[in-house]
This record gives sequence, C-alpha cells and structure tokens, in this order.
Amino acid sequence: MLRRLNQLFGRRTRKGFTLIELLIVIAIILILIAIALPNFLEAQIRARVTKAKGELRSLATAMESYYLDFKMYPAQHERDAGNNRNSRGLFWLTSPISYISSIPTDPFSEFSADSDNTTYITYELGGVEFGSVTVDPCSVCQVTWAMFSNGPDATQNIWQDNPHYNRGLPTWNYAPTNGTKSTGEIFRWGGDPLLIGAQADTMFQYSLFKKQGNVNYVGLNVDGTVYVKRLPPNS
Repeated sequence: MLRRLNQLFGRRTRKGFTLIELLIVIAIILILIAIALPNFLEAQIRARVTKAKGELRSLATAMESYYLDFKMYPAQHERDAGNNRNSRGLFWLTSPISYISSIPTDPFSEFSADSDNTTYITYELGGVEFGSVTVDPCSVCQVTWAMFSNGPDATQNIWQDNPHYNRGLPTWNYAPTNGTKSTGEIFRWGGDPLLIGAQADTMFQYSLFKKQGNVNYVGLNVDGTVYVKRLPPNS
C-alpha cells in the first residue's frame, strides 16, 4: 500500500510549486499587507494622540502647581530657542523645583521641527506675558497660556507667540472622527481667561489699552466658536 501511494503521489511531490502557484501566493500576501498596513498605521497614530493628550495633561498639572507657588506661569517655550531660558519655559517645571520629573518629547516631533537649531522637540507653549520690566520678579512669565502639539496633520494654525486671539486662521481641535490624520492641533488651555480674544500680546500692553479705552477684542475662533474672556475647551 505504501509503495502504491508513493507511486501515485511521488512524482507530484517532487515537482514542487509551479510559477502560477507562487504568483498566487505572492498576490495573496500583498493583498493581506494592503489590508493590514493602513490599520497598523492608524493604530500608531491613535496611540500617539493618546500619548500626547496624557502628557499635555501632566504638563498642565505641573503648570498649575508652579502657579500655586509663584502666582504666575513659566515663560513661553519655543522648540528652537537654543539655550535661551526665557524661551524654554517648560524646563522651569523641572528645575530648580521638580514639578514634573522630565519634559516629554512630542510624539509628532517629526512633523514639528522649527529649524536647524531645534535641539529638543517637545510641545509648544505660549500665551500672554506680563511684559514689563517693572513687573517683579518676572516680565516674561505668562498670565494666559496654551500648550499644544501640531498633531498628525503637521499643520500649525495656532501660533505659539500669541495663541489667545484670532490671527486670520481658525483653530481646530484634532478630532479622529474626521479621519485619523485630520486637521487640528492637540492642546491644553490654562490661566486667566481675561485676555482670551484680546489683541494684546502682554498684560502690560492690555493695561495700557484699557487705560486708553481702546482694548480690541477680536476673539479667538476655535472649532467655529468665537471665545472672548473665556478659555476654549481642552482636547
């Protein structure tokens, strides 16, 4: 019986795969990759978004703890500010008092490098500063702030130097329901909402405008809603 089975199937077994069979197998593999790869990439983006939101919440908590001690927020943070302490305010949260153990890297950092001077890519932080050397002890410290990542679309519509009023471009919250790689920043808002919507870059400038009676509230457009003297909702 065994010899007869070998006689019947031995020749076929020795023949191996035909070219057509190999091409069919390769085609099936390519189809599976085409189906699985987009889902894998989308899962990566969703994981990065979750990471960014969690880190922004942690940084916001550290910002509020800093405020409880100093009654002001750290200076703005620009990713390409080199060693300029007054433009790297997030690092104030780690030294000399540790409000957070370390400053995280923006998970969308490959989309967010500002220039060749960028040495450590974390989140952007900006807002309204006190803005007068007569303010003791910190003229560059912030009153109102926004902290954000450019997100998956790599487009920055909110501006780090004055993210509290409209500059001609509406600001959008990132929403995965619009597509995993849809438009919008991932951000946190905080601080005194008084200057939200006011076209003044510093508290000192706002005070001068108010004294002169010409404070210009142009509003801050976020997701189609204009905010004045109130913080937009956080992502």
